[in-house]
Amino acid sequence: MFVLKAVLASSVLASSAVAHFTLDYPPTRGFDDDKEPQFCGGFNTVSSVRNPFPLNGAPVWIDSHHTLASVATFVSNKTSPSNFSDFTNVTNYFQVKNGEYCWGIDFEGLGFTNGSEVTVQIQYNGGDGNLFQCTDLVLLSDYTIPTNRTCATDASVTAVNISATVPVPSAAPASTSAPGASGSHSGSAGASAAPTSSSKPSGELIAKPINLAAAAVGVLALGWVAL
Repeated sequence: MFVLKAVLASSVLASSAVAHFTLDYPPTRGFDDDKEPQFCGGFNTVSSVRNPFPLNGAPVWIDSHHTLASVATFVSNKTSPSNFSDFTNVTNYFQVKNGEYCWGIDFEGLGFTNGSEVTVQIQYNGGDGNLFQCTDLVLLSDYTIPTNRTCATDASVTAVNISATVPVPSAAPASTSAPGASGSHSGSAGASAAPTSSSKPSGELIAKPINLAAAAVGVLALGWVAL
């Protein structure tokens, strides 16, 4: 029985270790492992102090906990975005493996100006459903990022010109129901639909699902035989 319990604990730890991602720079609004499938990772309130970010371009950094995942970047210029429809895709979907990755966003090239306030939402899917993290920024022409956040190897993202398609601030969204997330994650609060994209490739995200439940059963079976 001790062996079975040990194997069960190991399988649970292994599954949780690959379940999520973190937004490390610019700093995220907040992180809650269980809320990541929700709009802005479950943190729906704009930060009281926005993070300064270079107008003419700087990297976003994430730490990926999956062996393979699809990622996209969305931006809103609303004062307090509260719905996925408030965001516009500014990158094509691209893939990352396990570990730290960075890619650049040139906000000036997207039509923003000095002092613009924006919210960035990262969408990440490692095969167990969409996960989200948000960061609130103020774009400054004279701001320089910390030296340890420079990006030597861009994660091959192609920017999309959204100057004409970023939603203009308007009334509150019509719906705040959560998006459906496939796999082992689900959210109960957030937005009416997944973010829209003018550049999203045809088809679904290309990261293959990892069947953690089946893997755990297989490991448990081996532990039972060992007994």
